[in-house]
Amino acid sequence: MKFGCCASVDNIGRLEAIGYDYVELPLSSAAVKAESDWEADLKRIRANGIKPEAWNVMLPAELRVTGSDVDLNKLEKYLDTAYRRASQAGGRVIVFGCGRCRTVPEGFSRSEAEKQLKEFIFLAGKTAERYSLRLAIEPLNSRETNIINTVGEAAAYAAAVNLPSVGVIVDFYHMSEENEPLSALLKAKHYLIHAHVADTNRRRPGSGDYDYRGFCKALIEAGYDGRMSIECVWGDDEECEQRAALEFLKNCAGER
Repeated sequence: MKFGCCASVDNIGRLEAIGYDYVELPLSSAAVKAESDWEADLKRIRANGIKPEAWNVMLPAELRVTGSDVDLNKLEKYLDTAYRRASQAGGRVIVFGCGRCRTVPEGFSRSEAEKQLKEFIFLAGKTAERYSLRLAIEPLNSRETNIINTVGEAAAYAAAVNLPSVGVIVDFYHMSEENEPLSALLKAKHYLIHAHVADTNRRRPGSGDYDYRGFCKALIEAGYDGRMSIECVWGDDEECEQRAALEFLKNCAGER
């Protein structure tokens, strides 16, 4: 298994020194920059030994994928720029979380929103193929969005779209918040392409009471041996916590 950390470009060097295998950067921040600013960032990224193989924060908040304000042409143009830049930097997987962008607006038809989501995921998956990327649909807990809240629901969307470039990310924090059983990982094993982790209160792995041994065991039983990114709230000594979290995850996954 490969271990990464959600971070900014400024922190890549430190995470490499700690021993992480890759970083996960925010896609929307990179996508909206002027080309000259992006080229400067790309140069900084390439100066490091580890790469941003994963990207989260896929869309800016104003780009809706459900509701009456959806503009597929605008989304397609955005995705083309965003994916091109992620690919240039060494990207492999894009996380589609974006709770605000996909939340079904009050009074809007849920069935229509589901149709819109499938159309968007298909578009995002087909665009990903052009840049040798994969799209990971992220279940988010029901406090953050009112649609796609479980691994099982995300897998159903991946199955409906039926593209090899589209799969599912399992996020242990959101699973725990939704009380989704670890057995869901086995049921969705054919779609798992990425993982996010945090512990109780979204703090670093190993600081709370989540069953990480059980989580890693379930992933292994599901045949998953891909990337696992920490996406959490760090304490005052961020570097110390990043070291402790990496050591903890390697122990849980049987790599220590």
